[in-house]
Amino acid sequence: MSPITVAIAGGTGQLGLAVTRAFLSPTFNPSRVKRVVVFTRQPTSDIAKELQAQGAEIYDSNITTKALEGVDAVVNVLGMTASKEVNDNVAKTAAEAGVRVYIPNEFGMDLKPLGSYGKPYAIKNIMSTYARELNGGSMKVISIYTAAFLEVLFLMANGVFNLFGDPANKFSYTSMRDIGLSVASMVVLSAQDPASVPDYVRLSGGAISWVGLAELIEKERGGKVTVNIGDINILQEKIEKEDDRLSAGRYAFATGAADYSENNFNELVNPGESLWKWDTIEEYVHRTQGLPTVGRD
Repeated sequence: MSPITVAIAGGTGQLGLAVTRAFLSPTFNPSRVKRVVVFTRQPTSDIAKELQAQGAEIYDSNITTKALEGVDAVVNVLGMTASKEVNDNVAKTAAEAGVRVYIPNEFGMDLKPLGSYGKPYAIKNIMSTYARELNGGSMKVISIYTAAFLEVLFLMANGVFNLFGDPANKFSYTSMRDIGLSVASMVVLSAQDPASVPDYVRLSGGAISWVGLAELIEKERGGKVTVNIGDINILQEKIEKEDDRLSAGRYAFATGAADYSENNFNELVNPGESLWKWDTIEEYVHRTQGLPTVGRD
């Protein structure tokens, strides 16, 4: 199959930048991806200029069917602050433009198995369902679940872990770099053969428990990481009464529902690590000296 054209909505944001860089990397460009189109609210920013120098086509955030002419796949990485209306418009415009593959803005945890305790994130499921119904379902839509972002874990790794449930339960993590490369791999595969990629994909760059993470951090930077265990019923109440997203995520950790280490599609996107090596939390803790690092890498 000839190289494809991909468009990225929010391609200069934190996760968007990792996705854009993946499509521009020698692993995919130019042999598998010939054009990378980026839509951003800051088309004149330093990051946008950097991506443009690497070959990306930079446009403002106004996504139209004309702007998507010739585009094979659209990746929506607008982030949590984008409204349902904005997200739905990206999907609708992609369908109207005849885009073959669409990645909705659904990264993070797969909370469907949590039933009612996953309802704070129901809007994500609603948006992806809407995308799947467009054009009679002719546009391939792939929901991607990555569990915890490796880098974001370290917002909570500052000497005290306030946890719920069993701290020995493992949870999965995936770095933003690995998410970006996985997205690129899935888009290329599904553009060639939509049936080759499932509609719902879990990734697991690695898995660890809070106890294991505390030990890694203690070893790297010295000192004691305090682990406080709270009542899981408090989380359930906050989810039910306040529709609290953070509590829903913590509930997934507490119950072991965030561990995708035995149920993922890592081999599909990166068979035998032949395309890249997955980032590990051990390497990350050592590289960052066990300190909160979001925004530094």
